[in-house]
Amino acid sequence: MGSLSLTLMGWFITLTLSSLAAAALWRPLLALLSDLCGIEQRSRFWAIWSVTMVILVPLLAVSAVDLTGDAVRVLRTVVFYALGGIMVALLGMGYAIWTRTPRGNDLPLRREVM
Repeated sequence: MGSLSLTLMGWFITLTLSSLAAAALWRPLLALLSDLCGIEQRSRFWAIWSVTMVILVPLLAVSAVDLTGDAVRVLRTVVFYALGGIMVALLGMGYAIWTRTPRGNDLPLRREVM
C-alpha cells in the first residue's frame, strides 16, 4: 500500500474508534456535567468540548506517527496511538471532573429517617 493510502486508512480507523468512544460517553457525560455546571448551556458546551477532545487527541497522536511500511505494522501502530490518544483525553477529562466533584466532607450531612 502507498503511504497516502496507509495514512488515510490510519485516520479513518482513528476517527472510527474515537467516534465510538465519544458516542458512548455523550449521555453519561452530559448528565454528569449538567449536575456539576448547573446551567444547561454551560454543560452542553463542556460536553461538546470534551467529545471534541476525545476525537482530536487521537487524530493528533496518529498524525505524529510515521505510517510507512507494511500494512500490519501500520495497523498496529495506528490502533496503539489511537487508543493511547483516547486514554489521554479520558484521563484529562476524568481529572478535570474529579477535581470539581464534591467530596464526602463537602456534602451536606444526611439525616437518617427512623
